[in-house]
Amino acid sequence: MVKTLVLVMLLLPCAALAAEITCKKSPALTGQCRMVKGSLGLTPGLGVTLVAEDGTRVIIKAPPDSNADIAPPVMQNWLFWQSKTGSMRTRITGSFELCPLPSQINSTGIKDYGCINRGSRITQDKTVPVN
Repeated sequence: MVKTLVLVMLLLPCAALAAEITCKKSPALTGQCRMVKGSLGLTPGLGVTLVAEDGTRVIIKAPPDSNADIAPPVMQNWLFWQSKTGSMRTRITGSFELCPLPSQINSTGIKDYGCINRGSRITQDKTVPVN
């Protein structure tokens, strides 16, 4: 099941690259992209989040008119770690180029939104239990 899902998710970004507005080139950005060290993964009830070393939580989403929420190499790395652990709840740590999108407050009080343009030094986040 996990292998099939990984294969499907790996193929989707390749098919969607034609004429796509990338994260970093989106006119919707509200500031400059910056490198952030932290943990990236699914947060129940919120979706994909980046939790920075300073505790800041950012909800990851695609800019308007794009599906470029997470750069394909970062997504592929995340899927690799999910396949190694056998869990979709696996989080990854590393340095991520976070590009800010317009703020909005959600039901949990998180106001920061952004997309991930690239990442480096990515490994499994072993501080979060995998279920």
